[in-house]
Amino acid sequence: MEGGRIISMEQECTAAEELARVARLSGLSLEGEEKEILLSDFARITAYMERIAALDTSAVVEEQRTGDSGEQGYAGLREDAAQVSGLSEAILAGAPDLEDGMFSVPRTVE
Repeated sequence: MEGGRIISMEQECTAAEELARVARLSGLSLEGEEKEILLSDFARITAYMERIAALDTSAVVEEQRTGDSGEQGYAGLREDAAQVSGLSEAILAGAPDLEDGMFSVPRTVE
């Protein structure tokens, strides 16, 4: 945010305009004091984002993983496999009424 303005890829607009747009999209109705609080929050968040964006990250080495579990220092990903947990039997054991291995509940909607 530069001088109360939010700069996006699409267009430049004031923080108040952006807040009004976000409120409209989310169906919020903001009153005077709420707007001022949110504009202040917006300014603090945007200033923090600008500080982060200004950090020199040129010395940071990008982490690269090929997925090879044989690679040194890389444990790899586990294979996905369906497993029976046994929890359903324990949970269903406390059910007041069962039907076909599932909870049976009274119909509430006709």
